[in-house]
Amino acid sequence: MGGGQANDAPHRNLLTCRSNIFGVGDVTMLLSTSARLSAAMLLLGTLGVSTALAQADSTKRPITPDDYGKWERLGFSRTVSDNGQWLAYAINRVNEENELRIAGLAIDTTIVVPFGTNVGFSGDGRWVAYQIGVGPKERRQLEKQKKPVRMQLGLRDLGSGDTLIIDDVAGFAFSDDGTYLAMRRYPPNGSDRKHKGVDVVVRELATGLETNFGNVAEFTWQEDGSLLALLIDAEGQAGNGIQLFDAATGRLRTLESEATRYRDLTWREEEDDLAVMRVRADDDRYQDSTHVVIAWRDLESRGPSSFTFDPDSADGFPVDMRIVPFAGLRWADDGSIIYFGIKERETKEPADTVAATADSVATAATDSTEAEGKDEEEDDDQEADDDDEPSTVQIWHARDVDIYPAQKVLANRDREENYLSAWHLDDGVFIQLATDLTEETRIIEGDRHVLGRDETPYEGEQMFGPVYRDLYLIDVRTGEATLVKERVQYDFGPSDGGRYLLYLVDDHYWTYDIRTGRHVNITEALPTSFIDVEDDHTVQQKPPFGVVGWTENDRSVVINDKYDVWEIRPDGSRGNRLTNGAEEEVRHRRAWLDPDEDYIDMSEAQYFTLFGEWTKKYGYSRLNGGKLERLIWEDANVGRLTKAEDADVYLYVVQRFDDSPDHFVAGPRLQNPRRVTHTNRFQRDYLWGHSELIEYENTWGERLQGALFYPADYKPGKQYPMIVYIYEIRSPSVHTYSVPSNRSAYNTAVWTSAGYFVLQPDIVYRDRNPGRSAVAAIEPAVQKVLETGMIDAARVGLTGHSWGGYQTAFVVTQTDIFSAAVAGAPLTNLVSMYLSVYWNTGSTDARIFEISQGRMEVPFWEDIDAYVANSPVFHVEDLNTPLLVAHGDEDGAVDFNQGVEYYNAARRAGKDFVLLVYEGENHGNAQKPNQIDYHNRVMEWFGHYLKGEADPGWIAEGVSYLDQEDEKKEKEK
Repeated sequence: MGGGQANDAPHRNLLTCRSNIFGVGDVTMLLSTSARLSAAMLLLGTLGVSTALAQADSTKRPITPDDYGKWERLGFSRTVSDNGQWLAYAINRVNEENELRIAGLAIDTTIVVPFGTNVGFSGDGRWVAYQIGVGPKERRQLEKQKKPVRMQLGLRDLGSGDTLIIDDVAGFAFSDDGTYLAMRRYPPNGSDRKHKGVDVVVRELATGLETNFGNVAEFTWQEDGSLLALLIDAEGQAGNGIQLFDAATGRLRTLESEATRYRDLTWREEEDDLAVMRVRADDDRYQDSTHVVIAWRDLESRGPSSFTFDPDSADGFPVDMRIVPFAGLRWADDGSIIYFGIKERETKEPADTVAATADSVATAATDSTEAEGKDEEEDDDQEADDDDEPSTVQIWHARDVDIYPAQKVLANRDREENYLSAWHLDDGVFIQLATDLTEETRIIEGDRHVLGRDETPYEGEQMFGPVYRDLYLIDVRTGEATLVKERVQYDFGPSDGGRYLLYLVDDHYWTYDIRTGRHVNITEALPTSFIDVEDDHTVQQKPPFGVVGWTENDRSVVINDKYDVWEIRPDGSRGNRLTNGAEEEVRHRRAWLDPDEDYIDMSEAQYFTLFGEWTKKYGYSRLNGGKLERLIWEDANVGRLTKAEDADVYLYVVQRFDDSPDHFVAGPRLQNPRRVTHTNRFQRDYLWGHSELIEYENTWGERLQGALFYPADYKPGKQYPMIVYIYEIRSPSVHTYSVPSNRSAYNTAVWTSAGYFVLQPDIVYRDRNPGRSAVAAIEPAVQKVLETGMIDAARVGLTGHSWGGYQTAFVVTQTDIFSAAVAGAPLTNLVSMYLSVYWNTGSTDARIFEISQGRMEVPFWEDIDAYVANSPVFHVEDLNTPLLVAHGDEDGAVDFNQGVEYYNAARRAGKDFVLLVYEGENHGNAQKPNQIDYHNRVMEWFGHYLKGEADPGWIAEGVSYLDQEDEKKEKEK
């Protein structure tokens, strides 16, 4: 039911909100490596650390809320220059004082750009460009004044250090060779514009010479060349068309010009062929517009050839259909075909019908005026009868495959459904490839076939079960569709070389040879399972571990099993295990170093990520020349390996709970790495906890683990309170760094800094028993930690959000080991929740309950006992733990009424219960004031019940509506 988040705020939306506090006592219902443990200690599952390791440093001070703002997050996106000499990365601070850092990998230097973003290096590595935004205070001020927030552009010569700042640049793009930079400007302020064109400036980087082009709506550089295509959209459509600028020669050509609009400039990859759509003149018969497709080949030559496809005159183009813009254009690899989408046109009502309707209305009005004997009330009734205002009714039908709310959410997607079509340029032949039979299509490499998928035969089943589809092979030249395979749940599309289709049936991978029409089971003879048979969701076909990709010329396909990566011939003749993870229960997965790679080149070294299932260690190995070599194996979270495009420069990130994430740079064997970023250096001045693994068995004897985080001020021999945070599998978080923030309600760093142990145990599930499964895992995990003597058993709290909130709300009705609990957005009544709607997607919750996270397998009327047994509200009489529940009243994942049901049940049963209602919020608080409010109340709730801190005033008695309104007014002042 949404994601569980321990270190960041739950799911966010863009709705404004306020909080109301409801208590059950209300009379009126108101709506670095220093913290590593030895491997032996981890494997034995023992707890505790040496005094020297655990003793708090008296020279350090605890973190307070006033310190949170300066904490840094290492942005996930980063850019490496092609020559491997520079790394650009984002630093995002809790106080929003963000910055871009550009670090030298060959030299020890770092360039800091406050509020920098959207960075790019030139192809030759000499230049870096980036946009510069404004700070949070300035942004809020501009928004308050309803003024636009505009970016600057920074352009830096990385050799000399010279930097140029240019105002009002909305976007930029380097030419492929890095010689030129095109910059898009903003439209003028305050103008009532109907056209999209703005100024675009092209700068020759070596000389600084700039050329300005006006009224440019789109621009795009040719790959591996100096041609810049410009789409002109001017006021009054004067001079609209396509222009081509050769930056190397300074020549500007107009390829096409007409008083209409153009869109979707599309170069053929690594060629000088260009295509575009032109809006066709309006046709009185239709409400919508169609397009003409124009293409040019060999634009760098003296005599380029041009082609035009006009749907009104093209042979074979379906009547009352149009070429749509939202499908875009795509070139065939050899330039012989352009693909686009078509769909039915929306016709206008005939003019004579409109006129007749108008005459009828006029006649009725005249008759009504001349009628005698009718009083004023009857005249009003007549006017109401003639009122043509539409009703607001929604028609929900039991046979709807997608229920009405889902149709509403997916309306834009459904409006843009279209049929893939092919235009063969050389002979002008048009072929419609997709039909109602194959509503989803994918072009296969080689441009001879298209894969079509049809789900319609199984629509009834997919309402509450898995999604199946029939696979078709469509001939690009004729449009003929041939059925390949029926009822496939998992298909992996065509091979990279275009010869095979790959799909999964009955726990095995199969190939379909497009040339021979032969189906082959390629995994049945291999001594392993490629299916996750341990997956605990209630589905017939357990999910596979995944397909990696294909090797050159479709020689083999690379597939994962639980621990290893296999290379398998597509005819099933041979399978070869590339890695050796099963022996040590270490999961190997191929690392993708080149996001643009077309196939897996087995002649080159292959890198694999490593993850120890029980050690939680991370690392990398390399397969080179048939030899597999482990390169890194750390008791830390090691990931995000990348490589510079044109140099043997490799970067990866290392983090631990007590060591902020940083980038390291190394060579191909990842030896002698050098740290090139230094986030949160000031952390060394503060007390900070450390983490370790625990091992335990649930009450059903299954081996499980958990992540245990120590208080920042831990002293051996002292007992501490503990907060247990739950979702599903949480033990891998043992090496996850947590940034302290008052905008996050479930924050491990905040809790450990406040003197709590934090436990995040793993939970596995049995069919139709999600709540009881949680109890079976959580109680033994808590008991395991209590045995160490480090935790005060009378001061243990439980919390979770969404699915974790549900488990929290249920567990505290089954056990009294917790002194307080906080449940964020919990589902509380599985019976009523089964019948509700997941409003964020518009889909029914029934499907989620049966085959997804709910794991209930059947509807409640087939096993009402199981639904009741796992529902918190039906056990409210056994709720003896003070419980704080938070819910947004516009929650689109877990219906708000789930919180209200539990609140009313708790009131009726006389339980210690408080409900926080955040007005206008979705499944998690999005607005900063509400994030801070919830964070503070969670801290106050646990502080009161686990530490004995004074009641801040709202816990014991709640806060009345009038008092809350008065408080809001005071804050607004």
